[in-house]
Amino acid sequence: MKNVIKYIIIINLIVLPYFSAQTDTSEDKSNNKSVTFLDEFNSLRNFSGIGAELNYKGEVFSNISGGMETKSVYLDNIDLVFDFNLEEIVGWKGAKLNSHILGNHGDDPSEYSGAAQGISNIAAYETWKLYQFWLEQNLFDEKLSLLLGLYDLNSEFDTRETSSFFINPSHGIGAEYALTGHNGPSIFPYTSLALRVKYNLTPSFNIKAAVFDGVPGDLTKPNGTHVVLNKEDGLILTTEISYQSETEKFNTDYFKYSFGGWYYTSEFEEFNPDLDRNPLLQKGNYGIYASAEKFLFGEPDNSSQGLALFLRIGFADKNVNRIDAYYGTGLTYTGLVPGRDEDVLGLAIATTHNNQRYINLMAKEDFKIEDYEYIIELTYILNVAGWLKVQPDLQYIFNPTYCNCHKYSFMYGTRLELAL
Repeated sequence: MKNVIKYIIIINLIVLPYFSAQTDTSEDKSNNKSVTFLDEFNSLRNFSGIGAELNYKGEVFSNISGGMETKSVYLDNIDLVFDFNLEEIVGWKGAKLNSHILGNHGDDPSEYSGAAQGISNIAAYETWKLYQFWLEQNLFDEKLSLLLGLYDLNSEFDTRETSSFFINPSHGIGAEYALTGHNGPSIFPYTSLALRVKYNLTPSFNIKAAVFDGVPGDLTKPNGTHVVLNKEDGLILTTEISYQSETEKFNTDYFKYSFGGWYYTSEFEEFNPDLDRNPLLQKGNYGIYASAEKFLFGEPDNSSQGLALFLRIGFADKNVNRIDAYYGTGLTYTGLVPGRDEDVLGLAIATTHNNQRYINLMAKEDFKIEDYEYIIELTYILNVAGWLKVQPDLQYIFNPTYCNCHKYSFMYGTRLELAL
């Protein structure tokens, strides 16, 4: 499996430029003696059936006060994504291939805040990897979709357009779900093999379900891409029902309501040991969540400008999970500042409830944990150009779970995003 992954990466980085070269005329080549990687990358977009995206996010976060330690860190994230329309390329009707290479660098700012929910949604172990590689087949006029391969659960499950503007990871997928399992579910930064089925009952109503390998990656090797299939890993089963507006545009007509659930088939240690203080093993682990978002109102002269709201709640099995409940909500306003039509101002709060059994267990180790952790985030996305965004971000953490020295942490960061 490791060799297969290496070959896939080689195909992406070496063979793809060949396709782009086919789009160059001899006249273009003679006029341009020096061809850069970006030239080759951009020329891919002229090749029928291939979509290419290159995205860079870099940020500096500082723990200004409180938390574990006052310190500044830099981190970044690179996404190189290729979409292949196999119907256009080889005549395979309804088929699509996706390849996603991911690169991460830098420190995790949550280490200095003590927040269990994290601070940045690009914080990860320093490495390059093949993050996603899947084949999708659409059938029956695209009512039915089948997907197989390395797949990010959070690319389709537990997603919201409104909450995607925020940097804190809890607004991407709820912490009561993200912090489960032996290495998390199949989400950033570790993905696993999956089979996903999606059926569109109507243009607005769909149901989807997926089966994943129970432990993404390799617990002993955080770097690179690893697909390890063990019987003890079990499976992750997840499903979601969504009702949303027919338009995908984020404007006054947009809304989305979702309800989902998940289940691990493997064994987990309960927080309550037996009489001899040996850990008890429980078969399975489960949770449910619900979310809603709606564009509340738009400005009279532009339906894409205005106020939007999101809400999310989730609950997890109290026997085995540190966080047994999550509550999140937030507001965004697009185009609030005159003349800045595409800028976004956002305010959100993410709240986790720590399992009382976990609190009691940590108290025996003389480590006090509060019932709730709250993170309030204020952010502003400055859309400098279509390819460049700057995002200053403030996060105030009440009761950071892993910090016993302060009851708060105040984080400030600035993100730079380049999209090519």
